[in-house]
Amino acid sequence: MSPKATNRIKRIGVRVNEAAFEFLRERANVESKTVSEWCSDRLTELARGSPSPFQQALMAEIRATQVITVNLLFTSATNGKLTRESIQQVIDAAHATKYKEASELLKQALARTQPRRVEITGTANTQQGGKR
Repeated sequence: MSPKATNRIKRIGVRVNEAAFEFLRERANVESKTVSEWCSDRLTELARGSPSPFQQALMAEIRATQVITVNLLFTSATNGKLTRESIQQVIDAAHATKYKEASELLKQALARTQPRRVEITGTANTQQGGKR
């Protein structure tokens, strides 16, 4: 059990079919976690609006393409010619930083679109303005 998991005191139960459970077990094994730990981590990330690996990869490729395009256009406009070496340098530089920049862009985007968090106190009746 990981140290992070020891402070978890609430339980959520979910029923899945055998195929779904095996899929979840495979995903958990890749990260050396139990199915419960892996599912808890994914649910928490989802609720917090954390970007998925697919979103991160997609944003990284978009960012790299953007950087390559702008830098090649700039180099072409200022120097008048592009060499194979200069093109490769631009591509390598874009790919070297794409994941870091994508992560920062996704954090900024999520910060702008996060729903306002509301602290819920009291009972359902007091939250709804009276009895149901």
